[in-house]
Amino acid sequence: MSFYIKKTYVDTQPGIELVNIHYTWTPVGQQPNWEAHRETRAMPRGGVLIKGLGGTTVAESGEYVQTLSQTVTLPDDGIRRKVIRLPRNVYDPARGVFVEPYTFHYCFEIFCEGKRELSPVYAEEIISKEVEYIDHTGTLGGMCIFWGVYDWDAAQYQPTEESRFIEKFGEDNPYRSFKFYGTEDKETFSRIRSQMLQSLPTPRRFVGKIYGPKGAQVRQSWHLGGMWSPNVAERWENYFGDVTHTL
Repeated sequence: MSFYIKKTYVDTQPGIELVNIHYTWTPVGQQPNWEAHRETRAMPRGGVLIKGLGGTTVAESGEYVQTLSQTVTLPDDGIRRKVIRLPRNVYDPARGVFVEPYTFHYCFEIFCEGKRELSPVYAEEIISKEVEYIDHTGTLGGMCIFWGVYDWDAAQYQPTEESRFIEKFGEDNPYRSFKFYGTEDKETFSRIRSQMLQSLPTPRRFVGKIYGPKGAQVRQSWHLGGMWSPNVAERWENYFGDVTHTL
């Protein structure tokens, strides 16, 4: 599982031909081994952003359809941008388990007038924060956290789950909320999951996590959807709220 974050670089001198960002990750307190693992991405001036990373909508027909991503190419304004994907947790070989928080290490490689320079290596601790939405009326069939680190340039969806759903139906149940996005028959999935949710007493507590560098601000909204209904005219969804979190 992963999340998206935008990194930027401002050209400090004229004549810069190319900038790459090199990055890796380690458990907290460990130094990076660039030979063992390194990710490299070119950073164009202006940059390309991907909007709509996940989620679904209810079409006019009442059918559940996957949201399509949109590519946005920014004009050259002297700032280089790149949206990269980071893990939500990393493997710690010393403990034999996946852990969070962890350390994100990165540096910039700059090519200018035939010369190559490397910036210092920067380190940011990636942490998570739990957020929740309380459904007092029992009308929600699904709820996603719509969020972006720093701003909305790399906005993404994070499904939530009602904790008692896991307790009652199991961690690996095929109707866990996040499995909705991988199923072809979203109609049947929505109907059965709604029936399972309705067996839980209200209020229902939908919980999920947001991720980012420690101290960063995260913009967050809710993407709400109603319980499945055989009457397509009664199906609904809505975006709600605009909250800023400090991790």
